[in-house]
Amino acid sequence: MSLELAAQTIINGLFIGFLFGLAGMGLTLIFGIMRILNIATGALIMFGAYITYWLFCLLSFNILLAIGVSALFGFVFGAALYFSLVNRLIRTPGLISLLALYGVAIILENAMLYAWTPNPRCIPFIYPSLNFGLVTISGNKMIVSLFAIGASFLLLAFLKWTFIGRAIRATVQDWTAASLMGVNVRKVYAIGFAIGISLTTFAGGLVAMTYTFEPLGGLQYTLYAFCVVVLGTLGNPAGCLLAGVIIGMATSITGSYWTVNMSPAVAYFILILVFLLRPGGLMGKKE
Repeated sequence: MSLELAAQTIINGLFIGFLFGLAGMGLTLIFGIMRILNIATGALIMFGAYITYWLFCLLSFNILLAIGVSALFGFVFGAALYFSLVNRLIRTPGLISLLALYGVAIILENAMLYAWTPNPRCIPFIYPSLNFGLVTISGNKMIVSLFAIGASFLLLAFLKWTFIGRAIRATVQDWTAASLMGVNVRKVYAIGFAIGISLTTFAGGLVAMTYTFEPLGGLQYTLYAFCVVVLGTLGNPAGCLLAGVIIGMATSITGSYWTVNMSPAVAYFILILVFLLRPGGLMGKKE
């Protein structure tokens, strides 16, 4: 076993893990607040990637600014989606919300196909790489990792230290008790959902910096995000960081020492093991 290959595998695994963890945070935040599974996660990641791409290519935005604008646009889009649709799905049977958001994903995918064609895209921008012997750290991946880590910790700090963050955590624990204590639960739902969508489109902007993307390419990200949130415990944003790193390392090791084609299968195998051995996830508490 080459030490250089092992080091490169670990670096790639951490990068993938931070990105998956960020995508999972948006999904798990929405589920924790409203018990709604956002099946449109992958489509929204692709949407964020296209926003970043066109801001950079057509409007000549700085690439980092373009990613930030995609997150802001995601927040506005999430708020509009909440008030137009999602607020009617709260506390309805889970299948109804699942199908409704699946419909949102189909609409988004077809709108992107119509607007931007099915041709794969990539952002023509490369940061200088760092080389340590035979080990190479991609400049783009390093920036993406720093942004993903920063956004993750910023979210955790927001949830812990701000009034709205504490209201969100109270609503996650018991929305009835929170409302009796004066928390405007509907307002919390709207803000939490908008933040969740913002994180998702932000992750899409980071994806655009490192991978090619196309309108129908979101399914794999939806599946990986589900693996992360289940492993890290549904509704627990902090658990997504650990789970993302585990899934990222597993897929990276599989790609380096076996075959890239089996990386998704290994992630889903981990998901099955979690369902069998620890259904509550790594951060779940025993009943």
